[in-house]
Amino acid sequence: MKNQTFKVFGLNYNNVTLDDAVATMEEFIKERRPRAVFTTGAELVARAHKDKELKKIYASADMLTVDSHVVYFACRLLGKSLKEPVSAAKLMFRFLEKTQNTGYRLFFLGAKEEILEKAISNLKGKHPNLNIVGRHHGYFDFSQDYDIIKKINEARPDVLFVAMSSPLKERFISKNLSRLNVPVSFGVGGTIDIAAGYCKFAPKWVSKIGFEWFYRFLQEPKRLWKRYATTNLIFIWVVLREIFGYEKNSTS
Repeated sequence: MKNQTFKVFGLNYNNVTLDDAVATMEEFIKERRPRAVFTTGAELVARAHKDKELKKIYASADMLTVDSHVVYFACRLLGKSLKEPVSAAKLMFRFLEKTQNTGYRLFFLGAKEEILEKAISNLKGKHPNLNIVGRHHGYFDFSQDYDIIKKINEARPDVLFVAMSSPLKERFISKNLSRLNVPVSFGVGGTIDIAAGYCKFAPKWVSKIGFEWFYRFLQEPKRLWKRYATTNLIFIWVVLREIFGYEKNSTS
């Protein structure tokens, strides 16, 4: 499937709808070559601007989508004709919904064991035909991850959902992509918390006005206030740089 791409904030994005993204993941599965899929909201755009390794990982992604309405609005402001935001959570849930009867082999990596167990139980309750072939929590030594990679490869998944925070999920996938015999490694972050029922999706009207981040903040204010205070300011600065052409001039 040929997707349009566009460059903004120094990153190359796929201009896809949610269903386009699902179809692209299915093509990756058919092709059987290891691919990396990531999504970026305002926080991760800000992080990538400061973290050159993270920016390089996103640059090498096989599919990169705009995760939030905040970034969507910024892209539209900058003249990018973006179809719609495609968040990690919406893409994972839509993929599971549309492919539940295909027999695709699924592996979940990340989160605490009890959260992961609850999430998988909920997903199986909603989609009984999901073929979940393995899981492992996200609390392990990244420098000694041989046993984790071995366990994943022995399960022979078609899709690996990596439910770690950023930049851990990006670095894990980037480091191990060539060792993983998995067609799709997809960084889904906190989506597992939503699947487990510990966090909630923002209502559609909240998403449409670009306040998903604030809805998320209200659920975990103590943990997220400093992160959002910092990254939101950086994101505004990144957008202003783009508006005034500094980013383009500095990378040309």
